[in-house]
Amino acid sequence: MAEYPSIPNVQMTKHFPSLVLLISLSVGAMAQTPRLQTDDEAAIRSVIAGLTEAWAAGDGDAWAGAFSEDADFTVWFGLFLSGRDDIAWGHNLIFNDFYAGTTFHLDVRKIRFLGPDYAVVHLEGSVTSGDELKPSEPDAVPLIVLMRVDKGWKIIVFQNTPYVVEQFRENGDLRRFKKQVTDRGKK
Repeated sequence: MAEYPSIPNVQMTKHFPSLVLLISLSVGAMAQTPRLQTDDEAAIRSVIAGLTEAWAAGDGDAWAGAFSEDADFTVWFGLFLSGRDDIAWGHNLIFNDFYAGTTFHLDVRKIRFLGPDYAVVHLEGSVTSGDELKPSEPDAVPLIVLMRVDKGWKIIVFQNTPYVVEQFRENGDLRRFKKQVTDRGKK
């Protein structure tokens, strides 16, 4: 009979809570029925629509209302805001200055549930002003994490990443990468 090395107690104790959490999230994600997931997707899309409406109204407090009290927000250029109050303050500032009168178009790329109470949402976002049309490619590709709360869903993390593919379109590395992705899909 083969002998297997024993796992030191300290390692098991150190990683056991993480393992339990991972298994719980996985089981929860599998247990969620399609109907519940559809309802949750609609509720999450409603949160995203609320962000768009708050932006159009220039209302930083309404924008921040979609976030949990202790949410984290990383601005596209790296500035980190922590908490709903800072998110509201920052957005009221930009809505009264360089983003006054603009529209933030947010489109959902993908919603991925990490269990019954957490979801990751990939977005495409573009800011326009006046009668300007929404561009064919986004300005940013935000990633948000939402948590189920008593009354719906709240954003707990918002990572706003600039979309810079256009700047590198002629880069040989990007073309080769896109070809490999395309070729991989044909297999």
